[in-house]
Amino acid sequence: MKILFVSECYHPVRNGIVAVIDILSEQLKKRGHEVMIVAPKHPKAGSDPEWVVRVPSLPNPFYPDYPAAIPWARQLPQAIDTFKPDIVHTHSFMWLSRFALRHAQRRNIPVVTTFHTLVTEYLHYAPVPRWISLPFIARWVSSFCNECRAVIIVSPIAEPLLRSFGVKTPIEFIPTGVDAEQFGKGDGFRVRKELGIPSTASVLLYVGRIAKEKNIAFLLEALSPVLAERMRTYLVLVGNGPEMAAMKAKAKSLPGGERIIFVGSRPRSEIPDFHAAADIFVFASVTEMQGLALTEAMMAGLPVVVIGEGGIQYFVKDGEVGFVVPHDKIGFANAVQTLLDKPHLRMAMAERARNFAMQTFSLSVCLDKLESLYRKVLAKAMEHV
Repeated sequence: MKILFVSECYHPVRNGIVAVIDILSEQLKKRGHEVMIVAPKHPKAGSDPEWVVRVPSLPNPFYPDYPAAIPWARQLPQAIDTFKPDIVHTHSFMWLSRFALRHAQRRNIPVVTTFHTLVTEYLHYAPVPRWISLPFIARWVSSFCNECRAVIIVSPIAEPLLRSFGVKTPIEFIPTGVDAEQFGKGDGFRVRKELGIPSTASVLLYVGRIAKEKNIAFLLEALSPVLAERMRTYLVLVGNGPEMAAMKAKAKSLPGGERIIFVGSRPRSEIPDFHAAADIFVFASVTEMQGLALTEAMMAGLPVVVIGEGGIQYFVKDGEVGFVVPHDKIGFANAVQTLLDKPHLRMAMAERARNFAMQTFSLSVCLDKLESLYRKVLAKAMEHV
């Protein structure tokens, strides 16, 4: 098949959607498919591979890291006409995706979309009050999804939300797969040496954007007493984002803050090394659909401590692969303390986390489901030609 991915963001942006696009495009090409990616131009982007087409963009005053594509630019229809995709797969419902939908419909090319983001939890970025932005987003999402042939969700939490928005299109649950081999072997020694962390110390790890919706302030405040009490425990945060400067300043003001290490954004190829250097994965976000970073941590064999809100509650069972706690700093800290105090429990949960991830998020199984959906959509499209 020839598959055209359309995204409102791509490299050098590093987030879950970009990671998903990279995983899917790489793996689909390994299976013999052709993939083209259409995304906005980014002022900091380097040279792109030949299968990436950039659409001219404008600065985004509300979110500077995400320039807004000029969707009516000629690069989009030219890419479709040159590549001649069998199917268009969008990863958003914003302007570029909507224009891609229109161009595909004119050419009788079926369109599917993935609903990646719990949009109701990101309305703080909107320049208007929630009582205005929420009904608008509901209509905006449903108007787009109802013109697609299928909507892919990465967590069961999305289906009731989409149906409440008025989405009638068939919905398929296909989580993002994780490469078990890649996340089963990392060089933890290299990371500890780089960061100056002793081999006998305990490492708490967070991977993800340093942004408001990831609840980083909560994470720092909850874990500060743990670090203050345990002088050989470190908190390592991998990622970048709009709250980096504020969170670094906050960390310096907290007890134990000298052992909170922000390493910034790192290539995906290095992430398994950070997992291998860690003992526990800590994740306080309450806005996740699937939480790709959490999925990768479990695949790497790390026990997890998470807040039981959002889509995460569907994937982490309390007491099995880690602890699911309420949105409470003391409870979060106590769960981490328990795992630090009980190495045998920690190791047992680590093993169960790896096994659960291999059963639930196997890359080959998730790709099989995606290919099957593509074929089903194409078959139905042919019936109407």
